[in-house]
Amino acid sequence: LCFAAPSPVAARGAQMGKGNAGKRQGKPQGKPKGKLAVKGKAKAGKGGGRGKKAGKTAGKKAGKGASKGAGKGAGKGAQALGSKQPKADAATKKRTLDGKAKDGGDEKTEAPRSKKVLKKERRKEVTSLYSELTNPGRKRKGEVVVAEILALLSERKTPLGEYCSKELGSRVVQACLKWGSKEQRRAILTTVKDHIVMLSTNRYGHMVVLKLLRYVAMTSSGRKPTQDEKRAQSQNLRDLLQPIHGKHLHSIFYHRQGCQVINGIYHSPVVDATEKRRLFHEVAVPRSVALLRPELPGSKPLRQLLKSEDLTAEQRLALVDHLQEATEKAVDKELLGVDIIHLLFQAYTEVAKEEALKELAEKCMAGAPYLLSSKAGAEACLRLLGVASAKHKKALCRDLKGKFVALAMNSVDYLVMMRLAGVVDDTVMLGKTMLAEWMPELEAICQDKYGHRVLAWILHPGDTKLFSPYELELLALPAPSALKATETRRQELVRILRPPLRAVLLADPLKHAGDLCAKEVLAAYVAGDWDGELIEGLLGACEKAIAEEDCGLLGSGTVTTTLLVLAKLEPAKADAAFAMPLWRRVLQPALAKAVVSRCAFILLGLLRQGGAVREAVLGELRNRRAELAAAVKKAEAKGKEVKGAKTLLEALDAKPGADGRAA
Repeated sequence: LCFAAPSPVAARGAQMGKGNAGKRQGKPQGKPKGKLAVKGKAKAGKGGGRGKKAGKTAGKKAGKGASKGAGKGAGKGAQALGSKQPKADAATKKRTLDGKAKDGGDEKTEAPRSKKVLKKERRKEVTSLYSELTNPGRKRKGEVVVAEILALLSERKTPLGEYCSKELGSRVVQACLKWGSKEQRRAILTTVKDHIVMLSTNRYGHMVVLKLLRYVAMTSSGRKPTQDEKRAQSQNLRDLLQPIHGKHLHSIFYHRQGCQVINGIYHSPVVDATEKRRLFHEVAVPRSVALLRPELPGSKPLRQLLKSEDLTAEQRLALVDHLQEATEKAVDKELLGVDIIHLLFQAYTEVAKEEALKELAEKCMAGAPYLLSSKAGAEACLRLLGVASAKHKKALCRDLKGKFVALAMNSVDYLVMMRLAGVVDDTVMLGKTMLAEWMPELEAICQDKYGHRVLAWILHPGDTKLFSPYELELLALPAPSALKATETRRQELVRILRPPLRAVLLADPLKHAGDLCAKEVLAAYVAGDWDGELIEGLLGACEKAIAEEDCGLLGSGTVTTTLLVLAKLEPAKADAAFAMPLWRRVLQPALAKAVVSRCAFILLGLLRQGGAVREAVLGELRNRRAELAAAVKKAEAKGKEVKGAKTLLEALDAKPGADGRAA
């Protein structure tokens, strides 16, 4: 009967494999013995053999025998055959105590939690408080939450300094510094100050050091700090900076994260200038010089120290050699993106010889774009571009692709764009990269405070009225690697730049004449090539403006200055004159209106210019002297500013000098 209708248990046993039907077929299951009953180790065979887990758990599931399979359905579980249930072994009893079923009942006990579960629970305790602290809509005060977090962390075995070197710990401690009280910040500093060196070179810990620098020295911005607050601030800074000296400073400075910490300290507004120089000079000045001249480090900036007259030749040579090693080490450690490293490059490139600069350029030009993030780095880049090879210059232009417009309008990097235009021989490549990116944004560049200087330099370089001595000095640096003639290179760039720039200026010439920046581009464009069509367009715009109320844009002092500059730039035998048409077509038809406006200064400028223009203007003004005086008096009665008109009338009444002009 048992074999006629096999139960589902026996069927499953038949599918899993041939069981131990050979020797034990039809025999009742006995009491499991030893390890065989638990582990069920046996050899597998075609017609028989013991299952893998012959008697692992006899009472685990009802209807399942000691062996998994019993041949071709011949064997059934002990319970299905009606035999007695085997007794549970020691392992089964142990599992029962651990939370398995007891005597077939449903009652269970809690199992001990694993280390992984406990770690997650401990982590959740901190992250829940961290989420509450960083939530803008929290109900409790930040100090209360911070106190709870610090109390929780103090109970852990991991020291707080070590905890800060982990990603979660770094974020939690940074939040505690931000929203904690002064006492809590001081407590954190006291706890971790012995780990400052380790944290400064840690991926996550260096951010904690930077936040300590920011928050432990923080005082109220709405009032003047008290003496107690100043003393507490000084003490906190001393505790923070005290470990950073000697060999620890060198190891931190030449580390990727540590250099960020030193950079933050150097540019911090709360750190004294003397302390900043001490830190920087301890790295930049060799010990041989520092020991012989202990008063030098910290007394002067590094660049002044290099030019100091009281340095001996040996000391200056040792200082330059040390700076060379420092810059090369910074390149090897990939630290060109840190601003404090740029100070080393700036100081070294000023005093290095050409061969030394070439060696440095070979090593660091691949990272030259990083130097453009600071003024010191940009100055170093200007000097390196003079000795860089054509290959390096081309690679730099390729790296700056997509950024030329922003660089041209940057307060630091506009000089680098001007330098590129003066040292890159491959003007075709420059036209396809730098100039091509400028074309769609030429109007914005013309009206930018720094961008217009780049365009004016290409069109008319060396203008001492526009460019400062600082700019002229940097742009006149030697460039031995540039082989093409300077004027030839400039003309090639102008041929590419002039057509789109001309279209921009022709669109609204008077508007550009009235812009403080664009007027310089307009003057530089006209100085390089007197454009009759552009001059005609400007005169037509002036005719329309003089008819408007208060003379429109002609009432602007900027337009007045621009028109006078253009009148001076007019060539002697120009095909399209400017000064005389300006008088005949614009000023003379509305003379009374022009005299009581800013146009009076244009008339004064034309009088000082001399020649036929002066005679024409002077004769008309004298003929209409009474009419103009009445117009000035009327305008003054209305409260208008007529300073220019009075000056013009005084010039008419003045006696002529030796040259025939008014005094």
